[in-house]
Amino acid sequence: MANLKGLSAKENALTSFSLITVCLNAVDTIEETILSVLNQNYPALEYIVIDGGSTDGTMDVIERHRSRLSKVVSEPDRGIYDAFNKGLAIATGDIVGILNADDMYAPWTFETVAKASRRRPDGGVFYGKLVSLDRANRKWTVYPIDSHSNLPNRMIGHPAMFVRNSVYKKRGFFNTDYKIAGDWDFMLRLYMAGEIFCPMDKVLTAFSVSGLSSHVSRRLTMESIAIYRKYLPRFAALRKILKTEIKYWLRLGIDASMLYPFYARQRDKYLLSVEKSGLYSDAFTMWKRVL
Repeated sequence: MANLKGLSAKENALTSFSLITVCLNAVDTIEETILSVLNQNYPALEYIVIDGGSTDGTMDVIERHRSRLSKVVSEPDRGIYDAFNKGLAIATGDIVGILNADDMYAPWTFETVAKASRRRPDGGVFYGKLVSLDRANRKWTVYPIDSHSNLPNRMIGHPAMFVRNSVYKKRGFFNTDYKIAGDWDFMLRLYMAGEIFCPMDKVLTAFSVSGLSSHVSRRLTMESIAIYRKYLPRFAALRKILKTEIKYWLRLGIDASMLYPFYARQRDKYLLSVEKSGLYSDAFTMWKRVL
């Protein structure tokens, strides 16, 4: 689709979406991502792909679908949030979604978000549930939705979040000083500014757990600490920083002892209250089970 300006009057009456996919050397997964967007056949869609200069055949996959993409940019960037911002700078839709190149949308995602945005014209942020997709172990898991009221403690699922374009224009884009936790910083900025968050009790996105923010790292710990200092009162921040440091060192011990599978089972059972899970054979079968 070339752009939103060429839509008919009837189509323009729909909630229009700009969808941004960022990628770098994602040849194994990006086609599944692209098809999860295009196969919804949503008429008022602008699809933007931002590639960081892939060298593994990713661009060959993108070119196969070029006629249905609105804009493709392939050039080096300064990290994932810089890539996000490139897409946001050219997005023209009413609602903007960001989908990484190893994630995918549920077949009902755009219609669900469009209905929610029409019900809540005052809403600035719309978000739903995630499927956690462990490709290595061929397993998918649905967790309960996190509330935006808990954002000072933990982020909601960014791949299942959609933001009005007007909010980006008013509040700004992602802070590129962050390399892993910039989406959490962005959410907190909107939350502290009083933007209205609208939860949807429905799975919208399958999120691959292979990303940087899915694993323990010193960089993620330090960025989390910086966010606590930025947004929380001093003593509340100190408590969260201490807890974060303890969790970091405990997790290193768990990984070093090769106890992570046991830890993950206990976490899912007692802390995260798994709603559904199953083995991953293909996207079509998974979405039928999720629905």
